[in-house]
Amino acid sequence: MKASNDLQNAQTVYLHQGEVLTRAGEVIFQRLGLPVSRLTFPAIWLTVRFTTLDVPQTIVPRIVRLMQRWRAAGNQVVGLQVDFDAATYQLADYAQFLQQLRQQLPPEFALGVTGLLDWAKTGDIATLNALAVDELVVQSYQGRHTVANYQDYLPALSRLRIPFKLGLVQNGSRDRQAEMQLNDSPYYRGTVVFMLNPARR
Repeated sequence: MKASNDLQNAQTVYLHQGEVLTRAGEVIFQRLGLPVSRLTFPAIWLTVRFTTLDVPQTIVPRIVRLMQRWRAAGNQVVGLQVDFDAATYQLADYAQFLQQLRQQLPPEFALGVTGLLDWAKTGDIATLNALAVDELVVQSYQGRHTVANYQDYLPALSRLRIPFKLGLVQNGSRDRQAEMQLNDSPYYRGTVVFMLNPARR
């Protein structure tokens, strides 16, 4: 990934560090992303994508050790961000999973999640507000592109009572005027830009 102005000026960076997935009938943690090193960013989150919530007890300690290694290398590690595309109807099960995950994390690490735009609009807002997380990044994109009419979903975010950010995709379309309404929420923490690797030709 080439550094861009967004990346060079970032105060907080989310590093994709692996995936929890099922392979040959077994759930494993596949390590991906940058090797552990000293970075110059003020703060980093480690992001792990989960494709299942049926996670063996041995996996979370491995992720915790990885976070501790990044911290030992001299980085300010805020916590773990879970990337899991829970459908709206799965939110209750996801909430239970996050509660259990929180109990396995050392108290010095925060727990964050990515979320879908329609969670707040069509989901159970009480379930969302009860999530055992320190931060929710609501993704306004799918793949490499901004969701059409994403601004229509923004008013529902005002009902959130947990800290949240709006996730944007690099070079995507934006409605800055619509986004300004989020500033009225005391729980809004700004934007996160998802950086794209150059498309393969």
